[in-house]
Amino acid sequence: MFLSAKTPLVAIDIGSHSVKVAQLAKSGEDYELLSFGMMPLESETLVDGIIKKEDVVVDAIGKLLKAEKIQVKYCVASVSGEAVIVKKINVPMKSHAELSQSINQEAEQYIPFDIDDVSVDFQILGRSKKPVEALGDGQNEPDKSDMMEILLVAVQKELIDNRVNVLMDCGLKPVIVDLDVFALVNALAISRDLNHTGTTALIDLGASFTHMNIISDGLTAFTRDIPMGGLLCTQKLMSEFGVLYPEAEAFKQGKIPESVTKESVVQVIGDAFVKLAEEIRKSLEFFNTTSTNKVGRIFISGGGALVPGANHLFQDKLGVPVELLNPCIKVNPKKFDREFVSQICPIAAVAIGLATRKFDYK
Repeated sequence: MFLSAKTPLVAIDIGSHSVKVAQLAKSGEDYELLSFGMMPLESETLVDGIIKKEDVVVDAIGKLLKAEKIQVKYCVASVSGEAVIVKKINVPMKSHAELSQSINQEAEQYIPFDIDDVSVDFQILGRSKKPVEALGDGQNEPDKSDMMEILLVAVQKELIDNRVNVLMDCGLKPVIVDLDVFALVNALAISRDLNHTGTTALIDLGASFTHMNIISDGLTAFTRDIPMGGLLCTQKLMSEFGVLYPEAEAFKQGKIPESVTKESVVQVIGDAFVKLAEEIRKSLEFFNTTSTNKVGRIFISGGGALVPGANHLFQDKLGVPVELLNPCIKVNPKKFDREFVSQICPIAAVAIGLATRKFDYK
């Protein structure tokens, strides 16, 4: 089959806590939600972004595709974690074709892995906006007009191969492997004009990882995958109140038994999120001190974002306005109940962002 931008794709988001599938269809300037499903995964199904329990994931995806009656075989997925490098760098001015030939040599000095073990891609951002650091060999600092800024992306091949192999075992044909942090930008773009969002941080609070993408003028300016998430909160609740995992998750959703006070639960949740908030704060401070722009707003998504009061907690800790990212505000729910869609979309921001992708890569 000849693939084009019109080829329907199904988005598969495999997280450490659950797997989600989603399909969107373009309807004029907006989208329709054709299908959505989510299924929890066993603990340690994913470790450091690598799927360790492949049969568990294959079974979950198979059940979701069957339940949602999804016949589409071409899919888009994403990866994240410490095996993913995203970095702005300056390189000599070249055409896209020329840079494609030399990108590995340009990237090698910025990547802490063997260049043969990674897949490298890039996006040209334009002429360099600031002077490039001196070469350090006695030469004069190069004229920044001869340099251009690119967004460099490098992902260990092991991570991509692991994801692709599992999807193929499901009978799917992966045609796009994106990054979680980029999917968040696509999710925001559904309901917002990225050119008018200023400098904004997108933070997806997953179970084991927190994905962070700071965008400025609609373009990625800084990313980070923090190896901690909502599971910290769950474990703290389990330890403090002597409950099992399902009960702790219910506590996070505000379902608290009469024997436990709401104030005590809020205190434990707040204490658990302190370490994560500190890591986010460090990233914001680093960006704010190395950029001419300052983060003026934060959108949070993921399961951790639905913990009652999470937005206020992070706003207090970070000193920046925080709001919940709901990418489906302008999405036609079609066969789904709108209230249901409003509840699941913040959890499914990565999946919804992936579902906007088309086979348009050149």
